[in-house]
Amino acid sequence: MKGLPILVLLIGGLYVLFSFFLWERAIMPILPGIFSESIAVPISFVQLATELIPIEMENFLLFQTFESLPPTYFPNVTLLYGAVIWLLFNIGLSLISTLKKMYFIGATALVIFLLAFSGINGLNIGGISSNYALISILFGVLLPMVLISFFAGHWATLPRFLVIFISGTTTLYILGTFSGISSPWIWLSENAAFPAAIISTLFLLHIGHVMISGSSLFLIKLNKGTGLKISFHLILIFIIYFLLILFTLLDIMGEVNLPFPTLPPVLLMLICGLIGIFIVRLKIAQTDQAFDAPIIGEAFYWTGFAITVWTWGRAIFIENEPLYEFLNHIFLYSQLSLSLLFFIYLMANFSQILNSGKDVERILFKPQYFAYFHMRIGSIMGLVILTVYADGIIGSQLASTSTNINADYYGQTDRPLEAAILYENSWLQYRRNDKAKNAAAHIRFILRQSQQGMDHLLESFNYAPNIPSILLLSAKAHQQEKIFDALFYLEKGLEYYPGNPYLINNLALLYSKINRPIDAISKLEEIPKENKVAQANKLGLQIKHSIKTDGPSEILDDRIFKINYLAGANKKGDFANFILDTDQIPDEFSLKTALFRNQWSNKIETSLEADLNLMDSLVSRQQPGFEERIFRETRILRTLQPSYINETLKYINGTAMVHPNYGAYYHEMAAKILAGQLDFEKAAIDILVAAENGFENYKPFHLAILFFGNKVNEAKAIENKYEVSFPSWMIFEENGLLEKNDASDFFEKISRLHQSLPEDFLADLDSLDQNIFKEEFAYHIMVHKLHWLKKPEFEKVKKILTSGANSVLKNEDLDSWYNFIHSDTENLPSEKVVQLFQLEEGLDRNAYWTPLIWKKVQKETDELSKYELLQEAIQFNKDPFLWIQYVKQSRKIGLDSYGSTAMAEMRGWLSAEQIEKLQMDNF
Repeated sequence: MKGLPILVLLIGGLYVLFSFFLWERAIMPILPGIFSESIAVPISFVQLATELIPIEMENFLLFQTFESLPPTYFPNVTLLYGAVIWLLFNIGLSLISTLKKMYFIGATALVIFLLAFSGINGLNIGGISSNYALISILFGVLLPMVLISFFAGHWATLPRFLVIFISGTTTLYILGTFSGISSPWIWLSENAAFPAAIISTLFLLHIGHVMISGSSLFLIKLNKGTGLKISFHLILIFIIYFLLILFTLLDIMGEVNLPFPTLPPVLLMLICGLIGIFIVRLKIAQTDQAFDAPIIGEAFYWTGFAITVWTWGRAIFIENEPLYEFLNHIFLYSQLSLSLLFFIYLMANFSQILNSGKDVERILFKPQYFAYFHMRIGSIMGLVILTVYADGIIGSQLASTSTNINADYYGQTDRPLEAAILYENSWLQYRRNDKAKNAAAHIRFILRQSQQGMDHLLESFNYAPNIPSILLLSAKAHQQEKIFDALFYLEKGLEYYPGNPYLINNLALLYSKINRPIDAISKLEEIPKENKVAQANKLGLQIKHSIKTDGPSEILDDRIFKINYLAGANKKGDFANFILDTDQIPDEFSLKTALFRNQWSNKIETSLEADLNLMDSLVSRQQPGFEERIFRETRILRTLQPSYINETLKYINGTAMVHPNYGAYYHEMAAKILAGQLDFEKAAIDILVAAENGFENYKPFHLAILFFGNKVNEAKAIENKYEVSFPSWMIFEENGLLEKNDASDFFEKISRLHQSLPEDFLADLDSLDQNIFKEEFAYHIMVHKLHWLKKPEFEKVKKILTSGANSVLKNEDLDSWYNFIHSDTENLPSEKVVQLFQLEEGLDRNAYWTPLIWKKVQKETDELSKYELLQEAIQFNKDPFLWIQYVKQSRKIGLDSYGSTAMAEMRGWLSAEQIEKLQMDNF
């Protein structure tokens, strides 16, 4: 019966150390919540002569604001605590059965008292709070204990324990089984803390003077045969320890603000508890005891120590502050009064022989009269004086402890209203009770009783401010658009808790919201650099407010930091030197969307097919409309980056139909993409559709696209309505006609490039005057019209390209490109050409890259596949060669009517002679 309590004590010691040093009030969780803000970043640029048209999409900056969450419950830990206390209680009962009769009767009375306050009647056996449960458990535990004490006194402690434990546990199990309340075992486990607190009180009083008596014992043994004056050492130890305990008490009561740290009472208790076993052995050896075998006394001690440690650990773990403070006060009261009285006792009785070096420890507890009467009477008087000095606060603490216990039970059994009422009452009983007030506020908000929740938070802020409640109060004020109130609470909170990173972080984000970015960033710089949340927020604020910096000195190994870094890199057009894993999809929406959007705006190394399947699955889920829209836009980005223009344009139009309120945004985006492919006609149509959907943010290049897309009147109407000017190079004469210059001539010619025949676009090339325009036009011929060129024509265009100042393609690059298009070889062109067109992605993804479409058609052996390729391409591209091949392929597979329809459409931009020549050359 000594080994088992010691084992339980060791586990309890780890529990209390974990709760005190590592748990960090995690029962009241403060976690960083994520919200995002969007910034426009350029995905690509369309360069047309002097016009630079950015194609932009949103990236997301992630910010983390610390949030106070409702207190958490751990039912399994509660049940474990109840089981441990029940085990130790039964060990204690078996030890009580060994006591001498008068002591046995007194101890039995104490057991009855403890069971009466164990909450057993709360099982409601036979009626609400009826006594049947208490009577039953008394019968189950006391009957075997009494029978063993009177009729089986010769039994060893193990069979005593087994009989009492089996009888009591069986009775308890039957009561729990027949109880009508919800989760009876949670109820009993929670309420076990109250009688355990009473036992802990007795134990703490018992070890009240062990530090002084233990020090005396150590010095006495150390002094044997030396004759040193250890009384001076004892006086010094007593003064230091007494002042330490006194200042600790004053500190926890808030009476003084000490410039030096004090030891937490729980650590002193553990030290005193370990020292106390030596004092217990000495007292057992020197005085008459209530038991016959010394080991019984030691077992009592270890059992009480274990109950105290587990109860103290639980008080810290579940943030039952009244219980924690109650144990603090009882421990310090006992240490002050008993240490003082023992020191007086020691000096009064042994001062003459302390320095003798003799075996004083053998008679340390022998003076019966003073030791067991005057000293203890004096100690009790000291305890009463301390209790009165502290305004009897331990009574409020104990009452609040009981209320907290019941509130926790209702919280764990999903009865929030009852829990809220009890938490409120607990706080009224004892205001140093952060969890109770915070929990009450959270529950009121959950019950949609916002005003009551705010009242609780304001009371907490005014009377007992704590970090979780300050965070919650500021967040709620922010939600109610009272941003300056939210700022006030955080700034005031920092006066109470200087340097707290949670408060500083949230305050910085609010500073950013009211456009004080410099203050926000300087606040975040107060937080140590090891704090990844603060560093990610700081980077996000620098990017959001365009505050120029040299960039972070190092890239933290933190996903949110890296996501923000990607947004900054994308905004500047840089590539990051890392790639985030988009296979591991986070659950949180903001994190998920920012991860995909920011990474895919930078570098992509994943499979397009897998990424599109993923996006399609996300789009198809049941979710709010804005989430689906964000995923759709991310899918658009994924196809746009590797120039899957066909797929991108079709999906943009589909998304505009699904989300018509955002039609203006999508059609304007499609217009810029089409302009980048030189299809001004379709681009102009999309701009007008965007206008019908409410688009108003016109730029000069929009008017240029409309003008050269044959929407002249609409362009001028927008110019007048929205007071936006045409580009500076578009100068109109008095008659309203466009004045011809090099730039306007280039745009006129480039706008009809796709539908031109070789003789036309080569003539246009020759007619351009400025080399810069001629070189750019030649580049577009190489990209879009190479399939038309014979070798001499190619050499002419190549010469223009390679002789230009801005040429990036050399002769060998262009030769390899020409050979790739005009031969049956499967060999890829030069590396530069491969990179330019990203040929590894496929040949048919951009209908405007006509040479590649024709290359793909030639590679196909199936006639229907050829038809489908051409049919897809002519939905976008008006290249006459593609169209005539489509007509030819339609007739080849027996779809003459489709071919005839296409031929009729070609008459919209080709003359009869041109169509006839095309037929003669290709049929």
